[in-house]
Amino acid sequence: MDTDSLLAFVRFHAWANRRIIETAAELTDDELRRAGPFDHGTAFQTVRHLVDVDWSWREFCTGNDVGETYVWEKVPLEDLASLGEFSRSEDARLLAYVGSLDDASLAEPLTLSDGTSVPRWLIVAHVVNHGTQHRSELARYLTDRGHSPGELDLLDAYAL
Repeated sequence: MDTDSLLAFVRFHAWANRRIIETAAELTDDELRRAGPFDHGTAFQTVRHLVDVDWSWREFCTGNDVGETYVWEKVPLEDLASLGEFSRSEDARLLAYVGSLDDASLAEPLTLSDGTSVPRWLIVAHVVNHGTQHRSELARYLTDRGHSPGELDLLDAYAL
């Protein structure tokens, strides 16, 4: 994987997250916080989890393994507006970080907590793929409530 290719995926991830969060703002607070068909309980908790994973893996890649710490233990993220603001700043940090890496850095193996070594680029790709899973859950929920986020395909964001 080269830097330009990985940046294309990270730009897509940031764009799609922004679309989901902007669309989620159309929900009532009850709809946002009501238990639903999510791995993380509610739409709000799912967005918060998505942002936390972005933050924690980027921190890990930069040599700051946060372990079991959640981002909301460091930064107050109690409403969608604060999540959206933090997500935009985290997207910028991830884009800058990936853009700073050369091919050797992308290929550098990082050791996970279970002892497995994986190339750095694979962790960043995991972040994007993980986001796709939860954005799909959120998109279905939003659409069922009359607030479709529209197309969230990779090619829709490619020209950005």
